[in-house]
Amino acid sequence: MVKILTWEEVGLPVASPILDACTITKSGLIYTSGSVGMDSTGYVPESVEEQTEIAIANLKTILKAAGSSINSVVKALVFVTDPALVPKVNAVYGKHFTSRPPRSCVITQLTAPKFLVEIELVAELE
Repeated sequence: MVKILTWEEVGLPVASPILDACTITKSGLIYTSGSVGMDSTGYVPESVEEQTEIAIANLKTILKAAGSSINSVVKALVFVTDPALVPKVNAVYGKHFTSRPPRSCVITQLTAPKFLVEIELVAELE
C-alpha cells in the first residue's frame, strides 16, 4: 500500500484542496506534487530566482517529512513560463541539485499568471 502525506503532515500550507504533498510507494519512491514559488504566508515574489528558491525550499520540506532529502532525488521536472527565464532558473537549481539528477524542463502556462516556475520531484527514501 502506498503512503500519502498531506500538506499538514509535511508542515506546509495546503497548496490545493484536491492534492496531497507527496506519495511514497511500496518500493520506496517519493513522488511530490508540483511546488511553485509561494511561501507559507502566501507571498509570491516577482523574480523567478526567488520563486525557484521558495519552490525548492518547499520541496526540501516535503522530502524531509517523507524521510528523504534533495540528495536522493532521482528525477526532476521543471515547468517555466518563458524560455528566457530558464537560465535564471538553472542558476538557482544548480546550487541545490549538486548531484545533478536527470531533469526535464517544459515551457508552459501555470495555474496563475504570477507563478513563473513549478518543480516536481521523484526521490528515494533514505
